[in-house]
Amino acid sequence: MKENPYSDRYEQACEHLRLALSLLSEHRLSPSPLNYRIGYDIVAGNDSALKTAFEDKAGGADELTDETLWSLYREAYVEDEDALETMRKALQEIITTLQQDFERSGTSLSGYVRTLDRFSTLLDEPVSPKAMAAEVNKVLGDTRATRQGQSQLRHELSHISSEVESLRRELEQVKEESMTDGLTGIANRKAFDAVLEHTIHTARETGMDFCVVLIDIDHFKLVNDTYGHLIGDKVLRFTATTLKRLVRGKDTVARFGGEEFALILPDTDMDGATTVAEHIRQTVSAGDLKDRNGGSSYGRITVSIGIAAFTPSDLPNKLIDRADRALYLAKEHGRNRVENAA
Repeated sequence: MKENPYSDRYEQACEHLRLALSLLSEHRLSPSPLNYRIGYDIVAGNDSALKTAFEDKAGGADELTDETLWSLYREAYVEDEDALETMRKALQEIITTLQQDFERSGTSLSGYVRTLDRFSTLLDEPVSPKAMAAEVNKVLGDTRATRQGQSQLRHELSHISSEVESLRRELEQVKEESMTDGLTGIANRKAFDAVLEHTIHTARETGMDFCVVLIDIDHFKLVNDTYGHLIGDKVLRFTATTLKRLVRGKDTVARFGGEEFALILPDTDMDGATTVAEHIRQTVSAGDLKDRNGGSSYGRITVSIGIAAFTPSDLPNKLIDRADRALYLAKEHGRNRVENAA
């Protein structure tokens, strides 16, 4: 049975209901169950890739329709399920084949044992050369057949083992893709939430310090409006690459949604997180994103950053909310700066 993907509390769910219906109404889309699910996941921030795809289509020249949302639904929910269903059926076929091979092998072995028992009994009694020769020939024939059957079984097992290993790799790929942002190649919101839950549990058990950092690209909508979404995508990939390069291997870098990124920094107090954030801010703003063909610059990219340090009473939403309020302060105070939550 699949896990319930929606664990929002009553108040949260009611708020997301209001926002989802408002979103559908804004674009004159019917509040059908399918459309509502997409709207709910967008406003709840459950799927950053879905949110980005919706915003791209909403910002395009064509009017949003139910058919548009059906396409988004298939991309967001159905493709992974189709892949898993295909693998499930393949595994069922492998198991059926394996059972049949063992059944054939078991029948062959039991017949061979009966042949040997009969031959052993024959050796204990006087017997004519003709009868002895017939039994020897039967033993030799059954031995060859059994050997051939076992050889065939080994071959089948080797083939099945290869198929199972191939399916295992496919399953790992599906799992990895479901936790990875398609545009930037870093962790998505789903992966971030999972790591945050684990990190909070570890921090409570061990007393470890850690911080959450939210990073927002300044005036990103202006970049999209001025240069187009392809350049906007380049800015997102540039920012993601910079973040991955500047953090440690045990830190988590994720696309939080739209033009917003998030970091989880284990074994890091507020001073350490502030140092990391300042380094990121300075490195991003020092970068020069240019047109490969014409060589013209797209202007300086800057980021605003908010930091929150974990306290033992924190739930994930509370910790993220403090980091988000710090990020809001950074924007309110002029952008291209770092603020931390008191």
